[in-house]
Amino acid sequence: MAFKTPMGRVRGRGAARTGTQTFWHQRLTALALVPLTLFFVAAMIALTGKSYAEAASFVGSPLVAVLLLAFLVIGFYHLKLGLTHVVEDYVHGELAKIGLIVLINLGTLLLGLACVYSVLRLGFGPAVSIDITTPL
Repeated sequence: MAFKTPMGRVRGRGAARTGTQTFWHQRLTALALVPLTLFFVAAMIALTGKSYAEAASFVGSPLVAVLLLAFLVIGFYHLKLGLTHVVEDYVHGELAKIGLIVLINLGTLLLGLACVYSVLRLGFGPAVSIDITTPL
């Protein structure tokens, strides 16, 4: 006995079989983002009015860097899941749906990598220090 809706029988499509996994990923990332967001807000408040050197020193701390990286990676993954879910539910043209999902995947990946690079660069400092104030 097949448990399909009448429309599902007409279209010949079954379940995508990824709904439960995506549901749990969204819930777990949201749960992980609660303390990470609180940490991020507290860190940004603590850095208000600080110099670049003080901010770099703060982000250079291993615990702070790991928490910021976790916030960024989990946050962008959660963003990707949510935006993909919205597109799958509310965009009806297949070509537009595929294009938007590709754009979401590339956009969140590139923005996430840029943010991770920024935190690592700020934490480890510049690879080469160039003094532009003195003439060659």
